[in-house]
Amino acid sequence: MPATAFAHEAAAAKPAAAPQAPARLELRNLRKSLGATAAVNGIDLKVAPGESVVLLGPSGCGKTTTLRMVAGFLQPDGGEVHLDGVLSSSATFALPPEKRRLGMVFQTYAIWPHKTVADNVAYGLEVAGRRRAEIRAEVAAVLDLVQLGALANRFPAELSGGQQQRVALARALATKPSLLLLDEPLSNLDASLREEMRFELRALQKNLGITTLYVTHDQDEALVLADRIVVMNKGRIEQIGTPEEVYRTPATRFVGSFIGIANLLEGEIATVDRAGERVLVALDIGGRVWSRAPRSWLDGAVTGGRATVLLRPQDIELEAAEHPGAEQPIAAAFLSESFLGEHYELKLAAGEALLRVQSRRRGTFADGRAQLWARPGSAWVVA
Repeated sequence: MPATAFAHEAAAAKPAAAPQAPARLELRNLRKSLGATAAVNGIDLKVAPGESVVLLGPSGCGKTTTLRMVAGFLQPDGGEVHLDGVLSSSATFALPPEKRRLGMVFQTYAIWPHKTVADNVAYGLEVAGRRRAEIRAEVAAVLDLVQLGALANRFPAELSGGQQQRVALARALATKPSLLLLDEPLSNLDASLREEMRFELRALQKNLGITTLYVTHDQDEALVLADRIVVMNKGRIEQIGTPEEVYRTPATRFVGSFIGIANLLEGEIATVDRAGERVLVALDIGGRVWSRAPRSWLDGAVTGGRATVLLRPQDIELEAAEHPGAEQPIAAAFLSESFLGEHYELKLAAGEALLRVQSRRRGTFADGRAQLWARPGSAWVVA
């Protein structure tokens, strides 16, 4: 069976989308304590068929514990896990992992060193009782899919780290799982290979239309791989949104600081423009900037109130352009400049604040000072 046939068969196996169709995965008020720590503290999440959702957060935030409860390796203390509308886990019930129709790729790959690539991939199909001819065809198809067809008879010790990762992925895909779980699968690869594999995984997920729940602490990985990102912190969900939403419009200071580089600037509200969903903020370090804001926050915003403005380094301009009326630049002093290939990274001091700026061109400074402007529409108020 050619790789394209495998992809078409996987797509055909996917149930037709319908407005009332159950979520492929649903978590309801899921809770789990590890010792005295509330590792997962009441989270709710729905993952639609064919969707790629990434659980993102620092070590200890609860993302891997959540994944292990979905897999059936841990039982919740409270709440429920539903797969395709069917209860799979609760505090009093646990469907065995092998009955959940899941595929899983671990951080350590967990492939057998004494088995060939083909035998590793065939294992799940053999356990399922498939006929030998079917197994050979399925294994050949999935190995072609992950570009390992020519290495079917090699042993893991003869493979690179990236090839071993592909074997683990092929084994998980071979049984055509309804949900693919991945727990930091790229963390053992070197930086360049890790970056390459992100895009390969994303292309594969899109081509197969397979529903994916992916755990990582790497923000770049999450931005590449996700349809939606679930940002977790201390066992709770801080924000769920598309990669652009969580980067451009973070719901909290934590999300703004954890994803990307954030310049967080405090100030006083000078003007509230509810119709334009923005406020003019007089920054404590000097300067005034129009900043977009969440509607829920705007409802309570008043002149004279406080606001925290997020500015990404690439959204700070070193030259005056056309800016909305009433804005004023931030006066800053040059500290350092580094060339990072695709951009220059500058550090500047504005009052007691350290600002990071990324620019395609080298900065020009008069007497070591500059006036900084926010790119129109880029500033965002965080709670």
